[in-house]
Amino acid sequence: MFIIVFLILGGAGLLMYGIEIMKDSLEWVSEGRGQRLIEASGSSIIKNIAAGIAVTGINQKSSATTIMAVGMVNAGMISLTRAAAVIMGANIGTTITAQLLAFRLEYFAPCIVGVAAVFWKYAKTRRVQYTAEIFIGFGIMFIGMIFMEQGMFKFTVTADIEDFLLAFSRPYSIEYLVLILIGFAATWAVRSSSLLTGVMIAMSAQGLLTIEMSIPLILGINVGKCMTSVVDSRSAGRTTKRAAIIHLLFNTIGTVLVVVLFQSLFPDLMRALAKGDVPRQIANAHTVFNLGTAVLCAPLVNVLVSASDKLVPEKKHKEVPEGGLDVRMLDTPGLALAHAYNEIIALAKMSFKSFGISYHCVKEADERDIDRIKEQEESILRAEKDIEVYLVKLAQKNITKQHHEMLNLLLGVIGDIERISDLSAAIAELSIYKRENSISFSEQSKEEMDEFHEQVSRIMEDVAQAMQKQDAVLANMVLPAEIKIKGLETALRDNHIDRLSRGICNPGSGVLFIDIINSMEHVAQHLRKIGCFVIEMAKY
Repeated sequence: MFIIVFLILGGAGLLMYGIEIMKDSLEWVSEGRGQRLIEASGSSIIKNIAAGIAVTGINQKSSATTIMAVGMVNAGMISLTRAAAVIMGANIGTTITAQLLAFRLEYFAPCIVGVAAVFWKYAKTRRVQYTAEIFIGFGIMFIGMIFMEQGMFKFTVTADIEDFLLAFSRPYSIEYLVLILIGFAATWAVRSSSLLTGVMIAMSAQGLLTIEMSIPLILGINVGKCMTSVVDSRSAGRTTKRAAIIHLLFNTIGTVLVVVLFQSLFPDLMRALAKGDVPRQIANAHTVFNLGTAVLCAPLVNVLVSASDKLVPEKKHKEVPEGGLDVRMLDTPGLALAHAYNEIIALAKMSFKSFGISYHCVKEADERDIDRIKEQEESILRAEKDIEVYLVKLAQKNITKQHHEMLNLLLGVIGDIERISDLSAAIAELSIYKRENSISFSEQSKEEMDEFHEQVSRIMEDVAQAMQKQDAVLANMVLPAEIKIKGLETALRDNHIDRLSRGICNPGSGVLFIDIINSMEHVAQHLRKIGCFVIEMAKY
């Protein structure tokens, strides 16, 4: 008995490991094309479904595609309607693994692994190495199937096995619903529909599963795989929750339709598609169910999106932004970088807001503004730390050279944004000095400071827009503007020294004026660096 258990568990482990190797290697070879595929699919529901199929064919997990689609919604790249269509495609894409396993290539598997291992060992480029790893993972999947089938073969001699199978094969019976619940619970626990479908194919190869018994299990598996997203979305934003509900809704709709209308017809259709080949019948049932559900629900995408809006109501007093750095997205480097960029834009907006408040402090000496600056500074430091930790975790992943270069650019620009916040806090501190020492500026000094602040603020607005739109042309216009700011700062310094020498301004205001415009000029320097960052990022 222990040998049987070890064979089945070992085989299942190898199957899961093979799927993971394939997934990681496919993602590296594809170089983040999954995200670009979804972006390029446009507004066509059919194209979005096709993109979902392709992306899930790469990452081997519908949950990973769902996370990617939701992340792109949060990043403002696609609409929730498009994301819903992508998730439909992801459902179909998860059946690719089952179709591969149904080819019954177990006895070719060692040869596949052996040949691929030779290429892997002597590969001169990382691309060849990772391509070899795809085939190594592919072969390991089938080796896992061999072990599982050997373990399950022992069960075929068990007495009364046929009576047991026949009892669970009857449609419109309580046992049918029990099997749906078993498939649901097993998928919720294991979190891998591909693994469970592989186990079913191994069982059917040894005569332990009929197509009648497999179909309710497949229905349960398809509903169960949605629960991973539903549970994980509890602490996430509203968009993530709505996407999880949409996923659950259309898989539940498909299950209900099969249970109510097609219980008797479905097995006959599968037998007609693959006569005498139960493993292929199971793989086809998995594909046909998801394909049929997508065909039925595609015209109803907007209805499902509206239903999710009602099922996940918006909180009245919500202050927390929708996005956030979701660690689950680290498995998709391109999307993780896009999200980090989105958070950096939010960080920049906070820092730029501080700059505006700081100058208001100088003019009005309002203590409430100083308190706001301090609170903002603490929020910026926390956000900066979170982004840095997130990017460091991403750097530890197996990412491409291009992703490494983008990651380094993101880490670099965080420092410039945080430095603008520091300078804003320093300007606010100067306002305290101004108030405590009863310092006042001449009208000409005020006009010059206002003009200087306005020009720096104009550059800041251009930089903010360039970051938001990833507009290298607009960012390029910032560079000469910053040079003019430097020249203007020198001219204002000379003007103020002249006013001091003529006694128009008092000495106390002289030092303060120079410190304020010097801090603002340093802000402009960091804005120039952020502009250069936008230009560099546009190359990717």
